[in-house]
Amino acid sequence: GGTIDKFESIKGFRFSNSKEELIKIVNETGTGLMGQAESIVPLDKKLYALRDVTATVSSIPLIASSIMSKKLAVHADAIILDVKVGSGAFMKNIDEARELATTMYKLGRAFDRNIVCILTN
Repeated sequence: GGTIDKFESIKGFRFSNSKEELIKIVNETGTGLMGQAESIVPLDKKLYALRDVTATVSSIPLIASSIMSKKLAVHADAIILDVKVGSGAFMKNIDEARELATTMYKLGRAFDRNIVCILTN
């Protein structure tokens, strides 16, 4: 699973599920984490289903746009992305992970966001 799945395996942990809740937590703590929410980029779920039936789930530009659409929708000033790579990750090799990270970085910078991508195994 991804970052959300790993965090949610911690008993009692849950992600913010609205922009308002996320903003409140960020204002109180200085940082925030948010999972998938129907109110944030609701079209993303439908686009993923379309990618599934068109065999484009592994398309790096489509993965990047899906991930970044949610980050950009909440107007975060700074975004830290943990790009997983290796046998337990969607990106199986370092070259694919770098391509995904670079694509997401460029999308973030195009919207004037401060962005850092970290590749982890």
